[in-house]
Amino acid sequence: MHDPQRCPPRPLRRPIALALSLLLGSIGLTGTLLPATAMAQVAPTHRFDIPAGPLAAALNQAGAISGVLLSFDPTLVANRRSPGLNGSFSIEEGLHRLLSGSGLGVTRRDDGSYMLHRLPDAPAGTAVLSAVRVIGITEGTGSYTTNLSNTATKLDLSLRETPQSITVMTRKRMEDQGLDEISKVLDQTTGLYFNNTNVVGGDSNAIYSRGFELQNYQVDGVPRSHRFGFKNDIADTAIFDRVEVVRGASGLLNGVGEPSGAVNLVRKLPTAEFQAHVAAKYGSWDFYRVEADLGGPLTETGNVRGRMVAVHQDNGMFVDRVEMEKQIFYGIVEVDLTPATILSAGVEYQQHETSGAGSLFSGAPIFFLDGSRTGFGPSTNIAADWSSTQRDNLTLFAGLEHYFDNDWKIRLDLEHSRRKYDITIGDVSLNYASAGNVGSFRGFKYYGEPTQNSATLHATGPYRLFGRTHELVMGGSYYEMKEDGKNHHRMDTLIPDYAELFRLIGTGHYPRGDMSPTGAGSTLRDWQSGLYAATRLSVTDDVSLIIGSRLSNWKTRTDRFTAAGITTRGKTSKESSVVTPYAGIVVDLGDHLSVYASYTDIFQPSTRSDANGNLLDPAEGSNLEAGFKLAFFEDRLNLSAAMYRTKKDNVPEYVPGPGGSVNRGPTGEYVYEGIDGTKTTGFELEIAGELTPEWQIASGFSHAKPVDANGKPRLTYIPRKTLKLFTSYQVLEDLTLGANLRWQNAISSSSPRPYSQSSVATLDLMAHYVISRQLSATLNFNNVFDKRYYTNINSGGWYGEPRSAYLNLRYSF
Repeated sequence: MHDPQRCPPRPLRRPIALALSLLLGSIGLTGTLLPATAMAQVAPTHRFDIPAGPLAAALNQAGAISGVLLSFDPTLVANRRSPGLNGSFSIEEGLHRLLSGSGLGVTRRDDGSYMLHRLPDAPAGTAVLSAVRVIGITEGTGSYTTNLSNTATKLDLSLRETPQSITVMTRKRMEDQGLDEISKVLDQTTGLYFNNTNVVGGDSNAIYSRGFELQNYQVDGVPRSHRFGFKNDIADTAIFDRVEVVRGASGLLNGVGEPSGAVNLVRKLPTAEFQAHVAAKYGSWDFYRVEADLGGPLTETGNVRGRMVAVHQDNGMFVDRVEMEKQIFYGIVEVDLTPATILSAGVEYQQHETSGAGSLFSGAPIFFLDGSRTGFGPSTNIAADWSSTQRDNLTLFAGLEHYFDNDWKIRLDLEHSRRKYDITIGDVSLNYASAGNVGSFRGFKYYGEPTQNSATLHATGPYRLFGRTHELVMGGSYYEMKEDGKNHHRMDTLIPDYAELFRLIGTGHYPRGDMSPTGAGSTLRDWQSGLYAATRLSVTDDVSLIIGSRLSNWKTRTDRFTAAGITTRGKTSKESSVVTPYAGIVVDLGDHLSVYASYTDIFQPSTRSDANGNLLDPAEGSNLEAGFKLAFFEDRLNLSAAMYRTKKDNVPEYVPGPGGSVNRGPTGEYVYEGIDGTKTTGFELEIAGELTPEWQIASGFSHAKPVDANGKPRLTYIPRKTLKLFTSYQVLEDLTLGANLRWQNAISSSSPRPYSQSSVATLDLMAHYVISRQLSATLNFNNVFDKRYYTNINSGGWYGEPRSAYLNLRYSF
């Protein structure tokens, strides 16, 4: 059985070597590798736009575009997939790119037709093709969907074969919409809502899915800590090929967390052939951004490959006095140790700095203390001009992957991540003040240096049972997190009258008091480990059953130290051998339609105690889901509909003492009890991919109804219904136009006072123009009707971005 996902290195045939040599030689990066007569023979080129997918379909498309006859035995390409092809190439170069990693080659006949054949094993010293041929890579496909994902189960499945709701934000869609931060990507994802309360990197922004906060992030499948410093919503998209989002509980691979879903950020990989581009972007509020991306073989044989991405961005924003700057660097090297073993190592560094804002209360409050409306607009900033946020993220990672002859593969991932956040906040609060005052001015500081060490190991492959072929994945993961935090002095000053209040808001010149370190602080430690296994049983040709489970261990401890240097060891909270089940069934009802159902689970350890001083059992989140999926045009268009019930039981709730008195247990801690019944029911509809070769679409509608244990609505400040529709159409050979329509229903909040906002609809426009073969321009015109609305109305106010425009120029080598 041939692995349709990723093939071990195969021999680099002479036509590819010639094409690569010509490309590199033309830009002066290599010496002359071809004789002059060979360089003079330039074959005619054709424009290809073939997405990743089944190899047979890709070859048929290539033949139709180029007008050549391509002969092959269907059994030769069965169960094989192609990475796709996008750009202008000769027919031979195009065919060899389509066949990358397949173990197949083509031979040109005398009549000009081509015949497919199997390549022989590589002799000693023969150049090898890049081992990195993961089907699912979206870069260069020009598509808004992909044919494979393994974020839900680690099994390499198509979206239709996966019994959960999955959205894949491809490289092309991120570029078309100008989505340069993960928070923007998630805000455009079906079923997710970005409760934007502050600037990028602030202390209170949150993503919600199915009535719960989205906490589980992975990078290349390696889980990240839930702690604040590891939130990946601030990450820049320049280093990622795609973002995969699974909605619902995701405990099989993540272990602990909320039953909201999981986000997997998939990094860009080195390319087998040279590629490079530079880009410059300019836009509203003095937005400047430059980007460079370079990759290709580092040796003549191509057995060592590398890639580097660098970004600098400097911009203001629609909020007064706010300035932002970020620096991004990413580098990765891959080495083919043997024809079946690949070693990779890399570094990722991201630095974000913001001045002039930094907390939930930096925006425009809706009410004054006396209950009257403030009337503040989007540009209002009630933060001190010395407020700042700095986030530094450094990650070192390595991977080792080996392919066996029986189509099994095993992968080890190691990662060391070091973070730093330094948030200094000075702002006005209109919610808290004593009689005779109109508000208070507060200053405080957060500082922490969390680190995380992670290791994951998994193996996947086929096995035979009862005369049928099935698939199995087995793996384990471990991480330890440590955070050293410092306590700081804080300042609180009452504001006596509105004249002083408006002076402070208008200038940002707030007095800065003592916010120096107190000398005290804490050290937080988390540990998590787990083993998991899942199998996809081929019950019949049309019925597959996925069953799996995870066994998790978790513990945490916080030690505190005083300014005098006295350390108090904290109590260790832990959970051992927690079982998390997974089950799903998919039934094919034809070549395009399948129905599915699944049950997934996750747990959230408790640090609260009951009346006897014992820790509460973990809160357990579950997701019960059923729906159908459609796939057309060889998986280039995917549609899905899902109904779900997401539930969380044993949620800690404080138990007051008699008459409302403070209730403490024998250990002196507050008394809690576990409450069942917090849940969300709803449905989601989604379509993504190619309607015609010129027309791409990515759209989704979601309706969620979160309620508490008593059946009362929860999270009323989060929209229940959202519609997101982005589409683009190639109206001319060099011109593509697009539009993005978004709608959400009315929201309301009772904190600090009752407020409601009616439904909101916004429209964005996009134009992409190919100026030349190497130069292109993309214009994004967002919120074209300048709709004024809040993205957050809970405990403050924060506006959505007003009308804005951004122009991106990209030059490819």
